[in-house]
Amino acid sequence: MRTEEYHTSGVVELFERERILTFDRVADALGRPSRITVFRKLALLGGRASYSHRGRYQTLDRIAEYDEKGLWRFRGVCFSRQGTLLQTMIYLVEHSTQGYFASELQAVVHIRVHNALAYLHGAERLDREQIGDQYLYLSPTDGEQQLEKRYSVIQQADKRRALGIEEMRSEEMCESMRWLLSALNEKQRRLYLGLESMRLGHGGDVKISRITGVNVKTIAQGRRQLLARNVTVERIRQAGGGRPSIQKKTR
Repeated sequence: MRTEEYHTSGVVELFERERILTFDRVADALGRPSRITVFRKLALLGGRASYSHRGRYQTLDRIAEYDEKGLWRFRGVCFSRQGTLLQTMIYLVEHSTQGYFASELQAVVHIRVHNALAYLHGAERLDREQIGDQYLYLSPTDGEQQLEKRYSVIQQADKRRALGIEEMRSEEMCESMRWLLSALNEKQRRLYLGLESMRLGHGGDVKISRITGVNVKTIAQGRRQLLARNVTVERIRQAGGGRPSIQKKTR
């Protein structure tokens, strides 16, 4: 039987119904021609072999729903517009703005990449730079710009992390301040808040008031007392303050 007599209409219908097929099923649908003939027919149809599962599965480009990176995953089987895993990783790294760590690439392609990356670096198809305990894989042509961008992203992430820690510490400090106030008497609260206001400097009265809910005038009073050293240990209120005594004076 000549190659031209192996019709592909049944194969196309099978692809449209099941979307992916093993190479053997394609061969069966064609009537079991030679492997070369199967590959030729698949090429004419726009066939694509999976880069996972050792290339065992086939699909058609017009059926595959590739994402913005040119990847498609169906029933755990992975396909790429670029073809093989090696070609796919080269494409991804070369078209990235900041290179890829192995863990990042693996999350994108959904299969192990360490051996393939080691091979590509050894073959000088990809450059790499060690950052911490990981290698960052870079384009041989645009690697310097990618590395610069990566360091910039790392610095920004470090700043955001530091701000987050600072905010967390600030919230913990505010909570501790409120807890401490509940354990102090009126005079102690006034003086303590005045001290915190002095520590913050300009605008401290308002800031402490927002944190604690204590009237800004009370905080200002405590601050003025501290600055004037007008503090009496034995009294809670200032002399003359508080309710008048109900005991009558004797003549």
